[in-house]
Amino acid sequence: MINPIVLSKTDSNTKQLFLEISTENRDAFNALFHRKYEKLVLFAQNFVAVNSLAEEAVSDVFVSVWINRDKLPAIDNPDTYLYVSVKNRCLNTLRSKPYTIAIDEQPDIKKTEYDTPHKEMEYRELYEKLNRLINQLPEQQRLVFRMIKENGLSAKECARILNISVRTAETHVYKAVKKLEEEITAYLGYSPKKKTTKRMIMLAL
Repeated sequence: MINPIVLSKTDSNTKQLFLEISTENRDAFNALFHRKYEKLVLFAQNFVAVNSLAEEAVSDVFVSVWINRDKLPAIDNPDTYLYVSVKNRCLNTLRSKPYTIAIDEQPDIKKTEYDTPHKEMEYRELYEKLNRLINQLPEQQRLVFRMIKENGLSAKECARILNISVRTAETHVYKAVKKLEEEITAYLGYSPKKKTTKRMIMLAL
């Protein structure tokens, strides 16, 4: 007997939107777009370094979703479907425009409320340092870390998208967190986990 597929909460919500989109419900399509667009663009940036190409890949996937809406009810894991589709679009872009991988665009620094200009500068420097350290991680380790810590995917969802085992995904995150904590501790002179004011680091670690 084949065990039924158990959907995550995010998959269940997206599945409902897929079903509604299949009936030509434009409100459901807009809801899906606003809910997933930014996360998918962040994910795409792991493959193509140019932001405009990441946005183009994600937009193409949404266009495909609408055009092929009659096929959506047959998709068992909609979130995985979206991420895999974006990944494939990005890989196709790299094959046709290989130079794009060498182009570096500085990502926008997250907006946060600060008490003083000095504290704002401190957080900005800390964020930039953390971002550089993440970019220096081994390629697949960096990708898994961003998918789980920044895109909010589970290790199981990440494993499905990248076609790796759940244990491998968990190991990548463990090693990435350990490395980042060591580097940030050396940079700050103390462990970030002991300072609740370092909210940015705590979110990542």
